[in-house]
Amino acid sequence: MNYEYTEVNRLKEPHRYMYTSYQGAEFIHSYLEDRLGCVKILQSDDNQSSYNPIDLYLYSEAFSNLEDYLNTELSCQTFKPIKVSINLEDCLDKSNLSTFDIINDIKSGELLTALLFNQLNGKNKELIKSWLDLLVQRFEVTKKLYEVYPSGFRKGSGASNLVRIYWLFALSLALFYVSSKNIKYLNTLLKVSDLLCSLEGDLLKESIPSNGLLLILFVELISIKSLSKTIKEVEFEFD
Repeated sequence: MNYEYTEVNRLKEPHRYMYTSYQGAEFIHSYLEDRLGCVKILQSDDNQSSYNPIDLYLYSEAFSNLEDYLNTELSCQTFKPIKVSINLEDCLDKSNLSTFDIINDIKSGELLTALLFNQLNGKNKELIKSWLDLLVQRFEVTKKLYEVYPSGFRKGSGASNLVRIYWLFALSLALFYVSSKNIKYLNTLLKVSDLLCSLEGDLLKESIPSNGLLLILFVELISIKSLSKTIKEVEFEFD
């Protein structure tokens, strides 16, 4: 069975996930094969240090935050955490969630960066959930995230093909799912990962830290493995 959700570029042709039939163990196995194929591509990227320092910082802090969860199934030698020296005072304007107001235009990348800074520092949990739920709602309607959401946070504007925005969103969802175990966030994470894994490897590597996406995929795989233990016909194993 082919895993149809990554068969074409989902930035160009979003999948609507409407009326999806249950396909049992065969579907789970096709999903696993697809994800491990993406993992193999990402693991071939040795040029991790050339990315945006903020993104590398978010990745390395998220790795530290998720390390115990990863160690339930993996040796964390799978990853190459990169510690980045950043003057956090310079990041205060990027982490202040109180500067965002639904009555104003909101840039998705800036909002997601602020959400992640707060998630990684254990701050403003109610505000994080409120904003993340809005982003989930917008994504689930169109299977896209736009560069800007005008006043009211309804119809987006600007580009909807910015790979970095989807990676930031996926990282935020992964962190929130691990802390809450609310399946709603894993459900959306799977769709965002489908989108990212549908893209050409070169596009991924030039847009986001490869280890940053590997981190998300392994959180997802571990979560699905845990849930699939309740399905008798599924044997879900990966190294």
